[in-house]
Amino acid sequence: MEGLPAHKKCPNSNKMAQKRLVQKVNKCIQVDMDLEEESLSADQNTATNICPPETPTLSRQPLRTSENSLSSQLLACSALPRQCAPPLPALQPSLLPPPLPLWPCIGRSMGPMPPSYPPSCTNAACDGASSGHENQPCPKKAKTPTLRMKPFDWQKLPLDVVRESRSMWASVTSSSDDVIEPDYTSIEQLFCVSQTSPKETAVPKIKEPKEITFIDMKKSLLLNIFLKQFKCSNEEVADMIEKGDRTKFDADTLKQLIKLLPEKHEIESLKSCKEKAKLANADQFYLLLLGIASYQLRIECMLLCEETSSLLDLLWPEAHMIRRACETLLTSHRLPIFCQLILKVGNFLNYGRHTGDAGGFKINALLKLTETKANQTHITLLHHILEEMEKNHADLLQLPSDLECVSKAAGTNFEVMKAEADAHLKKLLKIEHNMSSIDDLKAQYGKSIQDHINLSKELEEELGTIAKKKAELADYLCEDRNKLSLEDVFNTMKTFRNLFIKALKENQERKEQATKAEKRKKLLEEEEAKRQKGEYGKIIQKGDVRPEACVPDALLADIREGFQLWKTTRNKSKPEIVPKTSPTETGKIPIVFSKKRLQRLVLK
Repeated sequence: MEGLPAHKKCPNSNKMAQKRLVQKVNKCIQVDMDLEEESLSADQNTATNICPPETPTLSRQPLRTSENSLSSQLLACSALPRQCAPPLPALQPSLLPPPLPLWPCIGRSMGPMPPSYPPSCTNAACDGASSGHENQPCPKKAKTPTLRMKPFDWQKLPLDVVRESRSMWASVTSSSDDVIEPDYTSIEQLFCVSQTSPKETAVPKIKEPKEITFIDMKKSLLLNIFLKQFKCSNEEVADMIEKGDRTKFDADTLKQLIKLLPEKHEIESLKSCKEKAKLANADQFYLLLLGIASYQLRIECMLLCEETSSLLDLLWPEAHMIRRACETLLTSHRLPIFCQLILKVGNFLNYGRHTGDAGGFKINALLKLTETKANQTHITLLHHILEEMEKNHADLLQLPSDLECVSKAAGTNFEVMKAEADAHLKKLLKIEHNMSSIDDLKAQYGKSIQDHINLSKELEEELGTIAKKKAELADYLCEDRNKLSLEDVFNTMKTFRNLFIKALKENQERKEQATKAEKRKKLLEEEEAKRQKGEYGKIIQKGDVRPEACVPDALLADIREGFQLWKTTRNKSKPEIVPKTSPTETGKIPIVFSKKRLQRLVLK
C-alpha cells in the first residue's frame, strides 16, 4: 500500500480516475495473496495451523467501483496476516485495527472512516498482523538494570535520525535472525557501581598551621638562606640597613637582597594580616623592612656606594695605564727608526711587485716578519734584521723595554670602560635626585654620594683625555679615527714585543752553539794529532806498523805520555783487581794492571 502513487488533484466527478485507482488496488491485493500462498506451501511444520474457514478471507473477484465495497476490501487487505498464526476467532468489526490512511482524494470521496483503536498485541509471535505494516514489527520492551551501572561514554544518535537515513542501525531490525541478545545478568554483575557500606570513620582534626606565610616557597627558602649568612637576628640586619652599615654587606650581597625585596601583593597581605605573631621567619623580616622608611632607596644607596668604590679602584689604574701606553707609542724614538728599517727591507724584497715602493705600512705588518723564512733553517727575516741591528744599531735592541708599558695595557677595552663609567655616573645622579626630598636619607648618604659623583667626574675627564690621545695615535699610525681600536693596537705591540725578545734569544743561543762547535772541532783536531804521535815523539804515518813490543813496555810508554787507562778513569774509587793466574797457567802475561802496581813498575 505504501508504494501506491499519491495524486495531487482529487477529481470528485471523474469516474475514470476511480477506476484506475481500483485497478491498482486489485493488483496490490493479488500480489499479497500470491506471496501468502507461497509462504504457506513452503512451511510444512505449520500445515496443521491453517486458518479455519471462520476466518474472513478476501475475495479474488475484482472490486466494484462503489465506495462501500472499496472501503471494505481495503480494510480486509490491511487485516491480512503475513504468516499463518495459531487459530484466531473471527474478527469482529469492533476489533478491527484502524485502516491505513488513503490518499486525500479517496478520504474525501468515501464515507466517514471508522474510529481508530489502539493496537492490541498479546502474542509475541505476531510480528505484523495487528500493526498493518510489514517492515515495522511490534517493538519489544527494553531490558532495564536493577542496579546503578557504570556509564559507557558515547555520542548518542537520535531515533528519528537513525530511522530516516539508510544507516547501519536501520538495516538490522530486532526481528532479524542475526540479532544477538547480550547477557544482561553478567553485565549487571560486572559493571555495576560497587556500593560500599559506609564506615564510621572519625573526622580528622584539621591541624592549624604553626606558621603563616604569604611568600612563595622558593623565594622564602632563598631569603632564609640569605639571612643565615649574617649569623645574627633579623632585627640586627634591619638595623644595619636603616643605619647604612656596610661592614657585613658587599656589592653581591646587596644585589641579591634587592632581588628578594617584597612585591606589592606580598606587602598588602602582610599589612592585612592580624596574627603577625604566627608569621614565618621570612615574613617577619619583611615586616621589619616595611617598618623602615624608604627601605628600597636605602639599599640602593648602599649598593651604589659599594659599587662606586670598587669600580673606581678598578678603572683608575686601567685609565692611567692606557694613557701611558698611548703616550709611549707617540713619543718613542726607537719605534719609528725600527719601522723605517723594516720599510727599506720590505721595499727591497717587494721590488718589481705591486706592493713595492711603499711609503709606509700598517702597524700589524710587524707580526709578519717571522712569516718570511730564509733559505737556512730556523732563520726568519726578523732574526736576520736583529743580527744586523746587533752589528750596526745596537741601541735598537732596547726597543722591547720601550714597549713594556704598552704590553701591560693589552687586554683592556677602552670603549667598555668608558661605557661603564658613564652608566655609573648616571645612576649616581639619579639616586641623588631621588633622595633630595627625603631629609633623613639625604643627611645619611648625601655626602658620600656627592664624593662619589666628584670622583666619577674626574674619571670622565681622564677618559676624555685618553680619547684625545686615541685620535692622535690614529693620525700617527695612519689609521681611521672612528675605526681604530686601542685594544687591537696594544695586542699587536705586545705580540711583536714577544716575537722580538724570542728572536734575540734564539740568535744568542745560535751563537753560543756555533762557538761550542768551533771549540769542539779544535779539540778533536788536537786529540787526533796526539794520537798520531808514536813513541819518543815520532809521528806514525798511515800504513806504518808499530813494531811488536812487550805489552808492559807499551803500557809504560803510554803512562809516561800521560795517557789514562779507560778502566781506571771509569771507576777511580774501585781499583781493578788483577786475576790471580800465573803465567805458567795461562801461558800469557796479564794485560790489565791496577794503577798502583803500574806506578810501582814505573818507579822501578
